[in-house]
Amino acid sequence: MRFTRFGITLGKLQRQHLEQVRCWRNSDLVLPYMRYREVIQPEDQVRWFEAIDPAKNWYFVAYKWDVPFALFHIRDIDWSKAFGESGGFVGDPNLLGRPEPARATLALMDFAFFLLQLQSLQAHYNPHLPGIARFNEQLGYQIVGQETDGFWRARVDAERYLKCARVFRQAALSLYGPSAILDELDPSLSDRVEQLQRSSPQEFQVKL
Repeated sequence: MRFTRFGITLGKLQRQHLEQVRCWRNSDLVLPYMRYREVIQPEDQVRWFEAIDPAKNWYFVAYKWDVPFALFHIRDIDWSKAFGESGGFVGDPNLLGRPEPARATLALMDFAFFLLQLQSLQAHYNPHLPGIARFNEQLGYQIVGQETDGFWRARVDAERYLKCARVFRQAALSLYGPSAILDELDPSLSDRVEQLQRSSPQEFQVKL
């Protein structure tokens, strides 16, 4: 499945992506800022991928045009509480400081709140990355605690996200329009897509 929004395509993680993602994850750009800082071996990456529960986890490779540059996720979804954890990392150093990672984050959160119909998201992030902390605050995340490893834990609900991120989202909507395009629709999303197409929210229009 591929989800295109705000000029960014989020392609569902597949086995053929694993080596690229592993190289990103082990790079000096990413590894020092992760919670797990051991170098990941190919067999470790495969075991992790095969253990992903697709009913509760969505992992995406983000593309600018057809060039992959990051991994994003909505994982550990508790459907009874409509709650999940968002996150990701940029693997391409040429995209750091550019608008594409921010637009990919907006696309991911729109996917979570509009398509998955989650009510709230949690994020863990490294306090030594002030740019990430500042951006998360602008998206509406509020710090709710600190883990034993020093990482912050923050949460945001759908209403607060739409309010706090309004300026960013309006800018992206003015450039790219309200369409969210789904290719090779995942069957688990069929009912939600039909519901969205019937309601036709002005700022999130699904096209297949």
